[in-house]
Amino acid sequence: MRLGIFLVLSIATLNGVTFAQHSEHSPQLLLTPQRLKRLKRDHDRQTPRWINFEERVKNVPDSPERGFELALYYAVTGDEARGREAVNWAQRPGSEPRQVGLILDWCRDLISDEERRILAKCVIFITPNLPPFVPQNGCLFKEIAGGSSAPMFSDPKIWKTQIDWLVGGGFQQTESLYAAIETIMVLRTTQHIDLREDVRQFFNSLPIQFLLSLKPDQVEHPDWMTHIAALALVSLDPNSDSSQFLQGWAIEDRQMVREGPGVAYELLWADPYLPGVGYQNLDPWWYDEASGRLLARTNWEPDACWIQITTKGVEQQSCPANWQTQTVNFGRLQLTPVTQNCVEVQRAASNSTTFLWKLKPNQKLKYTEEKKSMTVEADGAGLWRVPVNIEGKVCAVR
Repeated sequence: MRLGIFLVLSIATLNGVTFAQHSEHSPQLLLTPQRLKRLKRDHDRQTPRWINFEERVKNVPDSPERGFELALYYAVTGDEARGREAVNWAQRPGSEPRQVGLILDWCRDLISDEERRILAKCVIFITPNLPPFVPQNGCLFKEIAGGSSAPMFSDPKIWKTQIDWLVGGGFQQTESLYAAIETIMVLRTTQHIDLREDVRQFFNSLPIQFLLSLKPDQVEHPDWMTHIAALALVSLDPNSDSSQFLQGWAIEDRQMVREGPGVAYELLWADPYLPGVGYQNLDPWWYDEASGRLLARTNWEPDACWIQITTKGVEQQSCPANWQTQTVNFGRLQLTPVTQNCVEVQRAASNSTTFLWKLKPNQKLKYTEEKKSMTVEADGAGLWRVPVNIEGKVCAVR
């Protein structure tokens, strides 16, 4: 995506546009009936999350998320004054398209057809400064809330490059991850399109990868966007095992966003009724051979040694000075550097895994198994996962 590319949509003039009636409207964007029911329960019970949110709506009129906050307040309470304030916010020049789209959807019965026609227009100006998913999902929201029967941004081809970017490690950029989650949810619920279909295995493990990608200080004290991205990610597939580990971390009371722009998102995504599993029970490593990525930490303590090995190099936090020159255990993972042409491998226990690393990218290796000479190849990051049934010398092929 290069600077100066304009993608201009006038949603109200696209072929096949229809405008939905304002009455009997159920929200289409993000607010599923189940989620809206939970939010109304928060309001009725005056939970801490609701109180924090209401205080922000009342006292922070210059919030950068003002349109979103007002529209959410109206969707839950039916407070017409706040709803009309949201509509007025949407009509200001330069209002963020994504928030305008949410207002068009959640405050539908307060917006005339003419106002909807004007507000549904969308212009995207793509620059290198905008993270993937962020600019496009605003126009997607406007298309759907504006009533388009054939949204241009429902075409999975538009999102393929960005999904590939997520798979390649972009999920660690939390603003883009959050925007991707919103996009996936909206397309799934309104267009019955699942952008995860071709990379299902990646998304099945993404909650665990995301949790292990957090450095120890982030696990203890995440910024609000990291926390919100985790809560939203859980909601993509809340009953999966990997989501339950992430839920166990993200729903902790100490993580709750109590002030600032994350308060409305906290209310929207934090579901205390979902099951969670103690993340401390998760073996603290993850490996993806296709991308050549290893995420690992020695344990779940705040001072743990954390590493990430990829094709781009090695990152670490709180590790001993000499950790790269000796074997280190990360939970049940044993990481052994190859510092000579050959290394002696011991047969691993059935519940443990050994990796050789510091090899050249795609380095060929040879070893003997049952008197047969075997040749294998390291991954693109110079990592090789040792089969559990071998022992003896493993040597680099020159």
